[in-house]
Amino acid sequence: MTALATYSRIESGVSAIDQRHQLGTAENLGVGIKRVTMDQLELAASGYFDGEDEFALAVHQSRKAIKRIRALLRLVRHELTERVFSYEDRTMRDTGRLVGEVRTAAAITEAAILVRDLYGELLAEGTFEELAARLSHRRDLIELRALEDPNLAGQVVRNLEKAYHRYSTWPTDADAREVYGLGIRDSYDSIESGLHSTYGRGRREMVAAYTTPTGENFHMWRKRAKYLRYQMEFLAPVWPEVVLGMTMTLDRLGLILGEDHDLAELLSLLHDRPDLCPNPRERSLFSALVTQRRTELQIAAEILGRRIYAEQPSSLEHRFGEYWESRKMALGASLDTVTVY
Repeated sequence: MTALATYSRIESGVSAIDQRHQLGTAENLGVGIKRVTMDQLELAASGYFDGEDEFALAVHQSRKAIKRIRALLRLVRHELTERVFSYEDRTMRDTGRLVGEVRTAAAITEAAILVRDLYGELLAEGTFEELAARLSHRRDLIELRALEDPNLAGQVVRNLEKAYHRYSTWPTDADAREVYGLGIRDSYDSIESGLHSTYGRGRREMVAAYTTPTGENFHMWRKRAKYLRYQMEFLAPVWPEVVLGMTMTLDRLGLILGEDHDLAELLSLLHDRPDLCPNPRERSLFSALVTQRRTELQIAAEILGRRIYAEQPSSLEHRFGEYWESRKMALGASLDTVTVY
């Protein structure tokens, strides 16, 4: 399978852009950050007590919502102060990790089945069926253990509910900054450093991934690309014709890097647990196919990555400053309106 074929196949998995995740056309920045993060906290806490059939979906949507929240916190990191940002980011990170094993087990199983299906026409009938069955059984056991844990779901939901109540107290008065001494100003200054940092670090992580192509380096790049994707989606209304396209490209990149990460995790698991694929010849064949698939994915990721990270961080920072200025002028709004955290 070529990089072009890999790119084409991933198209079907690209997420639709949801206006609920975007800054409103005439919305104050602080109001928009508060609205979207609270909505995501509510989503992240839902579904955990809806029964066994909904548990895996609840975990998946919870971790995705937490990543979006962490991306937006990074966007306004400078405004929140380092103390507030560090606490909120750490809380979200640790909460996501509580159910990380459940999501990883599901993702690894899906990745193995995908490899089997992609190369199925080249394989003898029944090849990798036992591996898929054992991975599915392992996934089910991990989900069941999490479901039967009397504290797990409750702890996740409690953490998210506490965060929701904290975020609900964020004041959004225009003059609150003068009273409290800190806040999210409705200004490009509020997001400039956060955008520069996310983009610049993603650019560096991409270089590191291809200079030293380890699973960990590609995973680090993937995380930065996901953060940038969620930030772009939020900022899309500042210049939709350009930013929406960038968001969609980042979504494709995230899917490709996500599959690569799942396959790297799968190879690591098979190294530690060869009993999941007890036939040594089949295990060797599977490892070779996974390695081939990862090569295809990494070539496709480089094509998209070079497109996304083509400009210098300072250039992107300036460009988005111009977009923001144009938006404010079009709205006829003052540039020094203030909203406080």
